[in-house]
Amino acid sequence: MNDYSNYDSDIFSCTYEGQTAVISFKSESFIMAMYASKMHELLECLNAIEVDHNIKGLLTLHAAEYERVAMTQEFIKSIQDKSGYVQKEMGVTRYGNSVKRLTLAINEFSKPSVVGIHGQVAIDSFGYLLACDYRFATDDLSIEFPALELGVVPAGAVSFFMKHQLGATKTLEILMGGKTILADEAKELSLISEITSEEQLKTACLAKLEEFYAVPGASTLNLTKQLIRPKTYELEEHFEMSSRLMWNSIIDK
Repeated sequence: MNDYSNYDSDIFSCTYEGQTAVISFKSESFIMAMYASKMHELLECLNAIEVDHNIKGLLTLHAAEYERVAMTQEFIKSIQDKSGYVQKEMGVTRYGNSVKRLTLAINEFSKPSVVGIHGQVAIDSFGYLLACDYRFATDDLSIEFPALELGVVPAGAVSFFMKHQLGATKTLEILMGGKTILADEAKELSLISEITSEEQLKTACLAKLEEFYAVPGASTLNLTKQLIRPKTYELEEHFEMSSRLMWNSIIDK
């Protein structure tokens, strides 16, 4: 297993800062879908953090995707434009499996998990960030719907977490409306826990993790498992349905 205490790749970086492992995502989820080795790297890193007894929690930093939201749309369109059902199905399956594996890994992580989200993010990426226990976002947050403009329903875990948190009616209104969600609205909907500035984002996230560490035993994790994190089989069933919906959206075009 690689040493991830000071690791850097074109997809993500990882550093150990005291009792916290800090992973910074550099790339959209579809990049990992196209290159299985990239996803393997990230999952191996999460496993290394999990088994390291000196690390008590995980901070995930998700940088702004100003150019990558457009790239997401181009990626979905490239699947739509493929000739033949088989090639389209392969593209949908690879994308769905990529997002599924990452979401399950975050959801099943056995230590407290906090995410800091900066700037623009695609709704599909936001889905796996909802698997984290506590979510900070910068005041310039904007959640975008690049695939919906192409007639493709949002894929991944976002509809699962939003339905459990907001109810089916409100979730349908948000996802089918496709209207950009800004920081204040995301906070009002409890999609994020706190808003902070870009300069204070990392500091605020680390401070929240220190609060979690101060609670004796596994009390924090036990509460998040009861209140936030769904059962693995529930997520797996949802991803099966999500992939079918995405497939139907693309085939209809």
